[in-house]
Amino acid sequence: MAKGIGNDEGIQYICKLIYEAYRVPVLWLDEAAAPRLALRPAALNRPSVQGTGGLPLEVMELVQGRSGAAGGGARVNGADTSAGDTLDVPYLHMTSFLENFIILQLPGAAGAIVIGPALNAPVTGDNATSLLRDHNIPPGQQASWLEYFGNLPMISRKRWYHAALLLYTLVTGQALSVTVLLLAAGKLAEPLPRADDSPDLDLSYRREHTWLHHDPMQEREMFRYITNGDKAGLLQTHASFGEESYGRLSRKSQLRSKKNLAVSSITLATRAAIEGGLFWEMAYTLSDFHIQHIEELRDIPAVDSAMLAALCDFADQVEGSRSARHSRISDRCRNFIYNHLYEELPLGRLAEYAGMSASYLSQLFKKETGTAISDYIQQQRVEEAKRLIQLPGITLSDIATRLHFNDQSYFTKVFKKYTGLTPKQFKQHSK
Repeated sequence: MAKGIGNDEGIQYICKLIYEAYRVPVLWLDEAAAPRLALRPAALNRPSVQGTGGLPLEVMELVQGRSGAAGGGARVNGADTSAGDTLDVPYLHMTSFLENFIILQLPGAAGAIVIGPALNAPVTGDNATSLLRDHNIPPGQQASWLEYFGNLPMISRKRWYHAALLLYTLVTGQALSVTVLLLAAGKLAEPLPRADDSPDLDLSYRREHTWLHHDPMQEREMFRYITNGDKAGLLQTHASFGEESYGRLSRKSQLRSKKNLAVSSITLATRAAIEGGLFWEMAYTLSDFHIQHIEELRDIPAVDSAMLAALCDFADQVEGSRSARHSRISDRCRNFIYNHLYEELPLGRLAEYAGMSASYLSQLFKKETGTAISDYIQQQRVEEAKRLIQLPGITLSDIATRLHFNDQSYFTKVFKKYTGLTPKQFKQHSK
């Protein structure tokens, strides 16, 4: 028996400790995968899915499968754990419904410890709807699924890894690195077999017919125009790409190939825009928006047009953000304010983020931007309010509350200060 366990009381103690630390369901299963200890088992009550035996049975089968495969052993810190009374590395498992589990096979006949289910990110709104649609869950059952997801504990991926490391250390008394954990988390994909349409054959064919991919310097030049906010240069360079230079990104569908090309191009454009000074949250949001739009298109000309429009959008956004160049500290603060505009933003919080005193940050920001930090935050909240006012279903009182204005009258006063209109007047003018 590993020195960190000792006896049944030791296993129970470890299970309770993990539960109290993370507030996540913990099971201790015996060699036959029957529960010996269950902490918060109600979390396993997933809504039924046609053709499956439910989440508890899925967990039991998973543990039994891991137990049967445990003889191969995994290497921990360079030592082979397949011999003697040592343990396998914790196994990380995610179901198709995004539920996460940690499974640690105990030595001998002690069974296994299972932690989970838990989510790494919220499953709500559109994310939940698309996930359930992928699994053909009827709309009438979605409410029960949303309730189920809402009751699951949410733990970030980093903390989840740390939970696995902690479990291993508590059981064995030995350290384990994240690298070893992730390398042992699952089998690496086998190399693709070299079929008749292998990369070697395709490479030979393209060289024979001089259908070569584009010069990487040409690609770099195009995305440099996005970094510089130069839409005209972007369009000129894009026009010089030959259709045959793009390659084939899907074997079965030219439309899918075009969409894949668009997604990869937008990904590169996102990085180029961030390098050019665009707030990274804005860049990623733009990327999401354009990729989602492209995925809905049904013909190649529409995809080509949407991809070019997306690249131009990034260049325009960078150009708009480059009107003033500030120090790295000021830019970081502006980006932080943009990302946390819906939260309280006292000067002390910004100073802590910037790593300097509040008074020095205040002086530096005012010197470079010509605006006090408090005034800049108010301006940005008014700009955000202007966007929200034009959206359906959001009241003015909701906007004031969400953007941390003290009350409706103060919101109206600040809004009119920067726009010359009250929020109500602005809304009427926007129709």
